[in-house]
Amino acid sequence: MFRARIVVRCGRGSVQHGCVALAVDKHHRPIEISTFRWSSGGETAWAGFPIESHVLGPRGQLGEFGIDHALLGLCVGGVGKIQIRDWKAVRRVTSLPGRFSLLGQGFEQKPVAWSGTREMLFVAIGAEQLERFMSQDPDLACLNVEPQYAVSDPHVVALVLNMRDEIQAGCPTGQLYGEALSVAVTARLRTRYSRDTTPVRRYGLALSPMQVRRVREYIQTNLASNIGLVELADQVNLSPHYFSMLFKHALGVPPHHYVLRERIHEAQRQLAVGRISISELALNLGFSDQSHFSQAFRKMTGTTPKRYQSTC
Repeated sequence: MFRARIVVRCGRGSVQHGCVALAVDKHHRPIEISTFRWSSGGETAWAGFPIESHVLGPRGQLGEFGIDHALLGLCVGGVGKIQIRDWKAVRRVTSLPGRFSLLGQGFEQKPVAWSGTREMLFVAIGAEQLERFMSQDPDLACLNVEPQYAVSDPHVVALVLNMRDEIQAGCPTGQLYGEALSVAVTARLRTRYSRDTTPVRRYGLALSPMQVRRVREYIQTNLASNIGLVELADQVNLSPHYFSMLFKHALGVPPHHYVLRERIHEAQRQLAVGRISISELALNLGFSDQSHFSQAFRKMTGTTPKRYQSTC
C-alpha cells in the first residue's frame, strides 16, 4: 500500500535511502500513494517489525496490487472513508484514530479506494522475522490473516503505539522490548484474525526451577549486552511467545522489566562500593546512554545515580 524508505546513516553523517516495496503491481513494481514521514530504520537499536509513519490522502485507490508482507496500518490522526470492492458489492468503512486495517501477504487483494487525509503507522510483518521470532513455534510462524478494515482492537493499538514510542525515544531498552512487542502483536493477530483454525500448540504451565535458574544466570552474566528475547527463549528451547508468558508467571514481571531491574540492582551495588563514573556505569550495564540510565534509575529507586552514590 506504500513504498517504505529505510534511512541508513553511513560514514561522517552521509545518508543513504534504501527502498522496500511493501505493495507492488503485477510486475513487482512499487506503488507509491503516500507521503513518508519517518522509519524505524537507521541508527536505533530497534529489532522488532519494521514500522513506518506515512500520510495518506487526500484521496487514492488501488486496483490490482500485491503485498510482500502481512501489513498492519494503524490510523493515528485524521479521518478517512474507505471503500472495498468485493465482487459486485462495495463495503464502506470509516478510518478513525485508534482503528487499524490488516492485509495478508500476496496478490489476492481486494480493490480499495479512500478519501480524507490520515496519519498512519504501518507495521510490516515479514516471513523472515516471523521465522526468527517463532522459530520454536511453527503454529505462530505463519500469519495467514483475514483482511480487516478499520478494526477497533485496543490491545493491538496499545502494542503498536508502544512500538512507536520506543522507536521515537531511540530504543533505550535495546532489542529485548522491541522483540517482545513484535511477538505480542503476532500472537494477538494469530489468535483473533487468522484464517488458520488449527489450535496453537500449548506448552507446560510453568518454567521448571532449572529453567528459571538457567535464564537468570544467563541474564546476570550478560547484563552489559544487548540481550534479546529470542536468545533468552533459546536458553530453554521455547518460542519467544510462550517463554514470555511462562517467564512472567514464574518471576512476576515480563523479561524486559526483569532485565532492567537487574541492571538497576547491579548499578546500586557498583555505586555503593566504588567511585565509578555514571557514564561508564551506564555503558557497562547495557544502557543506550547516561540519560536513559539516569531516568530508569530514578524511576525505580526514587533518586538519581549521583545522589545515590553520594549517600553510600
